[in-house]
Amino acid sequence: MLDDAQLIPIIEILEGLESLMDRAPSDDIEGVLLAAWLKVSNTLPKDFLAATCEDASAAGLRRYLRVKAFFDDPIQHPISSQELADYYQNHLAIDEEKTDFFFFDSTDNQD
Repeated sequence: MLDDAQLIPIIEILEGLESLMDRAPSDDIEGVLLAAWLKVSNTLPKDFLAATCEDASAAGLRRYLRVKAFFDDPIQHPISSQELADYYQNHLAIDEEKTDFFFFDSTDNQD
């Protein structure tokens, strides 16, 4: 089982392949790069793939790691409410009331 630190180099490779796909000079080359991206992504742990199936881009994989770290230890790994909302927009409809206690809103008037 890979730990989160071991996943980072794999995600970096996927980011590089995504960048190359964006600049591919032909559909054939883009297809080859996509096939490589799929093969590399299939080396990720199955539970990680299941958790990121809605947003399997390299950015989505990184977001998942940040959110996972946050829920494991919110003091050591804080995230913004926007990051959490971005993560959940690809999964389930977010119930903001359930996540409000994680974030202090400085705009609230607390008397």
